Amino acid sequence: MRPSIARLLSCALVLTTSAAAETEPYTGMRDTLRTEITAKLPKIDDAQRKAIADAKDSKARVELVRKMTEVNKLLDSGALDAKLVKHFILNDATPSALAAFAAKGATQKQWIDGLLANDELMMEIAMADGASPVQANKNSAGTPNYGKVMENLAAIQKASAKSKEGVLRRLALAVSLEFSASENAESEEPLKALNRYEHYEKAFLGGELDPNFDRLSVWELRFVVSATESNETLAWGREMLRNFRPDHITTDDEGGRYVNVVGTDVRYGSIDVGKDRPEQSGMQNIFMNGGICGRRAFFARYICRAFGVPATARPSNGHGASARWTPQGWVVVLGPGWRHGWTTTRYRNDLDFLATTQARARGTEFLKVKRAYWISDVMGEKPCYAEFDAKVTPEFWNGVALATQRRIIEESKAVTLDAVGAELGEANARSVAQKTAATAISPDDSKITVGADGTITIPAAAHTRKEDKEEDSSNDVITMKSFTGGSQVFLPTFMQQKPILVRGGTYKHEAELCESATRHWRGRRPKNSGHLRGVRLAVTPDEGPIQKEFKLELSDDMHIEFVYIPPGKFTMGGTLEKKAGDILADTPKHEVTLTKGFYLAKYELTREQYGHIMNKEFGDKDKGPNLPMESIKPSVALRLCEELSGQIGLEVRVPTEAEWEYAARAGTSTRWSFGDDPSKLGDYAWFKDNADGTAHPVGQKKPNPWGLYDMYGNVAEMVRDDHQEDYYAQGPRVDPVGPLQGVHSMMEFTVEVPKAGTYTLSARVATSNVEQSLQLAVNGAESPTTVNLPYTLGRWADSEPVTVELKEGKNILSFWRDRAPQFGVAWKSLTLKPATGR
Repeated sequence: MRPSIARLLSCALVLTTSAAAETEPYTGMRDTLRTEITAKLPKIDDAQRKAIADAKDSKARVELVRKMTEVNKLLDSGALDAKLVKHFILNDATPSALAAFAAKGATQKQWIDGLLANDELMMEIAMADGASPVQANKNSAGTPNYGKVMENLAAIQKASAKSKEGVLRRLALAVSLEFSASENAESEEPLKALNRYEHYEKAFLGGELDPNFDRLSVWELRFVVSATESNETLAWGREMLRNFRPDHITTDDEGGRYVNVVGTDVRYGSIDVGKDRPEQSGMQNIFMNGGICGRRAFFARYICRAFGVPATARPSNGHGASARWTPQGWVVVLGPGWRHGWTTTRYRNDLDFLATTQARARGTEFLKVKRAYWISDVMGEKPCYAEFDAKVTPEFWNGVALATQRRIIEESKAVTLDAVGAELGEANARSVAQKTAATAISPDDSKITVGADGTITIPAAAHTRKEDKEEDSSNDVITMKSFTGGSQVFLPTFMQQKPILVRGGTYKHEAELCESATRHWRGRRPKNSGHLRGVRLAVTPDEGPIQKEFKLELSDDMHIEFVYIPPGKFTMGGTLEKKAGDILADTPKHEVTLTKGFYLAKYELTREQYGHIMNKEFGDKDKGPNLPMESIKPSVALRLCEELSGQIGLEVRVPTEAEWEYAARAGTSTRWSFGDDPSKLGDYAWFKDNADGTAHPVGQKKPNPWGLYDMYGNVAEMVRDDHQEDYYAQGPRVDPVGPLQGVHSMMEFTVEVPKAGTYTLSARVATSNVEQSLQLAVNGAESPTTVNLPYTLGRWADSEPVTVELKEGKNILSFWRDRAPQFGVAWKSLTLKPATGR
């Protein structure tokens, strides 16, 4: 039988009355406090309210508040603090939410009543901006769950006796506040909060955190424990950096401490983001594959928090960056400085966030600011933390709070710190690794030992640098103290090879110097061409469908057009057998197979395109924007490719010499793609006979059969290869990339071997990427041995052993790296073991 409408209404009335009765104790408590506090407040007249509302800027507001004697007297006094913070908790939590939590049982009610009876705890919570609000929906925050705060805190204090004193007490409260925002009150959130607390307690007691950790406030600690990464990933970050770059931990540079690894070893660019591995955490993938500003900013925040340093997001228009705590104040890292962005906190404008940090650093003085905010809460004002938003007009007590905060900052002469690594926000560091001074090491750190079984252990710090003045390659080996004892060395990243040769000739060259096969040396100023090095960009396709042509949009009215060059075979080379000035021999002719297609720009890179990519003026205003960019340095060409790669998420590069000639020939085997008759060159190229001694806008002549313009003449085009006399005769016939160049990290070890024979050699290393290697030559051997290094994600591991023959007495082991790209490698030691059965 269905209940009547009257019966349903009667039940509803009973339930409503019951809920009101349960709420009443907390509602009455709040209302009583409001009455008592209001009676103690100075009378504020309409003129004062209007003056605060009409104040044009913070300076005017400060002067108004400075003259309000009764207001300042109240803010200087702590007489109302206990009532104010209790009202703040009741109002922030809402009486109904407190009652609902207390109604769950005697323990829950005890937690709520215990909170409201603990003035010291309520003060700490109120100073730390209260509990995190439960997310009501994606567009708004709900009510903070203070019952969950107390539940978390009880679980932590039950599990850890150390959580009741000092920084660990503040840590426990910070974790409890941050982990209180759970939609499901029956979830295992207390366990998660306890796990986060125990993670940082263990790291703190183990000496793994920043030396300043124990001076952090509850508010600051919230920016540590709020890390979205798992405890396992946080632990990995500390282990990785201690192994991989201990110099970034021990540096005196407070702002760059930890985050400098982003500049040195988290590459800028999206080219390898597609190589992220599902079995790795997000931060491990960023460490391995880099990313653009957002991913690098994530890593900067993460690595600070891993070491117990407060950090938060501080993006700006079109750019991701972070902000971090230092003893001198908060600083922006990897982006433009303060005034250029916002935060995701209640202090939306970044200057408002900076202001609260600067005022909070003044200890009890900041209490005056919070008292004004708590009074505004009593008076029912809408919260306002925006001093720097002209669209926002704070009500009276909010205005007093902002003016008091500004007055504290000015009187304390707080310093606003410059951004750290702003120039690296969208770039790769080129010299940060070398800026770190090599650490002085003791003789014991470089002592080579021989075990009873004949095993020889060689500290990496025992190396001597093999000087190479021409290449200047010996300066990229950094020696530093190791967290595992002794010392270690670090071998920095090096990327693409610099373009060495140029192809295609210039507008100053004769016809025979603009052929498909002609090779020009760029090492000295060419006799007839000046510095006329241009570039035609190549793009490596991703795994998606191939397009015959595509446009790379640089802006609404600017793009670079690319043509797909399919794989195939061709005969490379010409007839010049000996070097003639700056023209290199191009014999013997040899068949080359390119197994992979690529995109090649339809035109030479123009001045306007160069200026847009590099954010520079494209040069002389009298010269047209569509002229080919000339006089590009090889290092600038590489930087340009890196910049564009990061913008589009594909590998943009300089073509290899084989790719360039293959595209220039366009399926032909004649001197030029149009045949062997030099009289026709004028239809396809600007050269000495028709150029009037100057470059011309791209694309005015006929294209070759594959749709590429100006492959001959105009400006010479850089290719990636170095020059080696016998490379055409001895080099590979499939996908040649030119002779190896850019020798890096040249080191030698002098080892006294007690007994000649066969030894196995392995290196103990920590690496950040796959396919890393060292080249080894023993006693000057011409053919080096490749020592392949394991992929360790910053953990220590031994390389697979290689076999070497050593003589009795002194042996020289020479190491270097030359196979770009090579990423950072930390190197601890070498081990030589006598081969079994010797």
